[in-house]
Amino acid sequence: MATIYRSGISRGLVTVIALVLLPVYALMIYLSVWIGLALLVILTALIVDTLVNTRYTIDHKTLRVQSGLFDKRQFDIDRITEIARTTSLESAPAASMDRIRLRLDKRQTLILSPRQQQAFIDHLLRINPRIVVKPPLSTSVKQV
Repeated sequence: MATIYRSGISRGLVTVIALVLLPVYALMIYLSVWIGLALLVILTALIVDTLVNTRYTIDHKTLRVQSGLFDKRQFDIDRITEIARTTSLESAPAASMDRIRLRLDKRQTLILSPRQQQAFIDHLLRINPRIVVKPPLSTSVKQV
């Protein structure tokens, strides 16, 4: 059975996006640039879709990551070697700044921001107990 974990959404991120887009909307309306306004509406819809529809689905031994309409990836949970908190600002399928970094074999990393972070980590550990959880994250699942 698949379990879906939605991404948290940072108010700060939404505020920054609004502070950038609202003046551009006002300028487009003031200058009557209707084609530009239409394109801005489409861009805004894509941004909102990405914020609202970023989710992480755990289905058996697969982690599926979806961020908006176009970004869909999947990872084998057995490849995850480490989970740690991160403050990285790099682009990621994470709509919140409360992020965790999953390290996969072969130096690949994945940054996520599940709203129910502890439940998400515990779920991954039940599937792959070899995952190392770096402090200060805690876990209710006993590691081997």
